Amino acid sequence: MSDAFAADPFAANNGVYPTAQEWRGPYRVSNYNYPETAESAWLKKLEDLRQKQPQLRGKLTPDTAGLYVDALKQFLEPSMEAMIDRPDKFDPAATNWYSMPWTGEGSPTSSGATDTTSGREAILGSFSGQVIQGSSFKLQAMAMMLKTGQQMQLAYTDLLADMQNHTVIYYDPVAATMLRKVWADPFNPNARAADFPEGALVIKAGAVTATESQWPVVKGSAIWHVFRPPFQPYNDPNPPSNTPKVTELRVLQFDAIVKDTIASPDTGWVFITWVYKFNAPGSRPWDRLVPLGAMWGNDPELAQYPDGVGPSGKLQETWINPDAPDYARKTLGWGGRLSGPIDVSLRHGIVFTNGQIPGSGVRASSCMSCHGTSQYPFVANLYPSPNKIFPKDGDTFLLYPPGSREWSWWFANRPGKEAQNKANDVSAVGLDYDMLLTFALSNFNNASGHPALVQPRFRVH
Repeated sequence: MSDAFAADPFAANNGVYPTAQEWRGPYRVSNYNYPETAESAWLKKLEDLRQKQPQLRGKLTPDTAGLYVDALKQFLEPSMEAMIDRPDKFDPAATNWYSMPWTGEGSPTSSGATDTTSGREAILGSFSGQVIQGSSFKLQAMAMMLKTGQQMQLAYTDLLADMQNHTVIYYDPVAATMLRKVWADPFNPNARAADFPEGALVIKAGAVTATESQWPVVKGSAIWHVFRPPFQPYNDPNPPSNTPKVTELRVLQFDAIVKDTIASPDTGWVFITWVYKFNAPGSRPWDRLVPLGAMWGNDPELAQYPDGVGPSGKLQETWINPDAPDYARKTLGWGGRLSGPIDVSLRHGIVFTNGQIPGSGVRASSCMSCHGTSQYPFVANLYPSPNKIFPKDGDTFLLYPPGSREWSWWFANRPGKEAQNKANDVSAVGLDYDMLLTFALSNFNNASGHPALVQPRFRVH
């Protein structure tokens, strides 16, 4: 083995731990014991549901998506409720949830010390995401609400400070059978094996640094802890700290993506987001995670319109729950497509390639437009940009104009094996809408001495 492979692909975290005085709780251990075969319990439940509900036997519609979303949350509850409500008790191996290789270990700083913001942190094995500006949720931005075809009464509380999100990501046994194929040799991955079986499930849960006094919408939410440096608010002139501390978070968002080619024949995937609603019924925070919506396509025929919806004002491949909390509807994606509050669809500091500078923030993505860029090698941006760079929100960011031919590339419906930039690189491999796999392959190439295939680090979500 060469020196380039000194990195550990199966590290549980970045190796930076709090002292016994700082943290007396458990440390979450990653599960890489991928099964060779697995049957989808979700597909069995869904088959029964489709027998009882004939309207679910074909492609999802805005009228049927809510039923699908509710059934999936009920299915996930036995293993996922503890992860949300009692994170110290959640055991991935005992509940058959799996992690991605080449994402745990941290990267070095220029001094050789571990960058404590990199890799997965030690307590939960979480990733650190973007800093979200408080202005993203302020009342004066309400004029940015895009047409959804529904009348909504909007009332929500401003976020009084910037915040950062931290997320955990897990794969169910069916999805893990694909990971086993890609990483059969962790030092020689097979990207062309990236094709999730039918019924595969991937979940992501996110919590934020905002406190109840800073943002009352998180009142009563589940509390998590991570070991990370304090984040640097936007426009803070002080240098960022690399000294981690045990940081309290509050759960805000829970996502699931399902490989279901019946419900989603064009892309193969259904994306679903639940968000925390403090005044929803239920005694547990899990109960108060309510649907924000679902998405099973990008409505590409509407991508030619600058507003993303055209004359009809209605999307056919996104469903938004009219009873979702107002703060979450505020941060929907382009044209009202699905995007959660920690997904940073709303970008500031935008300059368009035609020279125009919008006067306010721009909704520039959706769940599927972002994940649709997953490919190997990764040469696109997560947003509709000609540049590969990914500036923090508020810094100058060059984008194609909404509705332009170039912009619409991000809002096409493609099967997961088809790379977004296939026209420019016939050898590019689509990674089946899995962004974490994109980053893991980049980390592998960084460790193996292939800098041309390394993706600059993103703080995503």
